[in-house]
Amino acid sequence: MASPPVDGCKEATQIGEVWTKVHRKGRRRPNAQHVIPSHHNGNNILGSQPRSSFLSLPAITAEYNRIVTQWETSPCCHQLRDLIASHARYSTITQAICFGLGTFDPEDGGWEVKRRAHVQLAAFLYMVNQIQIQQEERKIACLFQEPLFNAADKEFIRSLGHEVVDSPAGFERVSSSTLVFGVHLYRDIYARAIRKHRPAIFVGTPREVWEDCHGSGSLEWPESKELDEQCDKAIFPEDSGYTTFSSTVIHWKRPKETCQCSTLP
Repeated sequence: MASPPVDGCKEATQIGEVWTKVHRKGRRRPNAQHVIPSHHNGNNILGSQPRSSFLSLPAITAEYNRIVTQWETSPCCHQLRDLIASHARYSTITQAICFGLGTFDPEDGGWEVKRRAHVQLAAFLYMVNQIQIQQEERKIACLFQEPLFNAADKEFIRSLGHEVVDSPAGFERVSSSTLVFGVHLYRDIYARAIRKHRPAIFVGTPREVWEDCHGSGSLEWPESKELDEQCDKAIFPEDSGYTTFSSTVIHWKRPKETCQCSTLP
């Protein structure tokens, strides 16, 4: 779930269990500032009723296969592979949880919304696959929590062999050996994801972005501070021409015996 570049920082809010998104034109602006969620717009409340499905499973699958094939030849994918390989010594991952992926079947049929969801899914599953290779093919269970999913979205994810859960089940299953993946989410969602355990890998908006948005006052978020201090960090490779992963950082929790400071390249 991504939102457009904004001028100035706005505190993110959550309405019920629906995580709203703001539509954008998709192409990246030169000199774009941090991408963060904006205030909830009451007109975007989806209500508690499940969204209707417009695309069939074969149609979603065909779009995914086409987009993932293109993405796997991109510099973004190649740079991500190298980043993962350079962090092979880090903690063993037993499960991976993707929060707020977005829908593959938007009501307005918007291509940018669909592409963003497919590319983020491709990157998430690529990370999992590369880590499994490092772990000598030890299986990593994947689950997805996204209130925007309709029946077609859920069917597609399950057809790939993965689990879909309703909130708050995903938050409750985060452990110290989890990969947490959530791009451009509200701060409240991140807070719930890391509240009980600091995950082994966290992909999302870094603390320094929230500090910039907070202004001159101190950011009171001890879990985020602890995660930041425990991790080595690297900027997530850019999806060329798009803001798909802008202001997104991969956090690798360092082995306990290591005390080196983390830096962004």
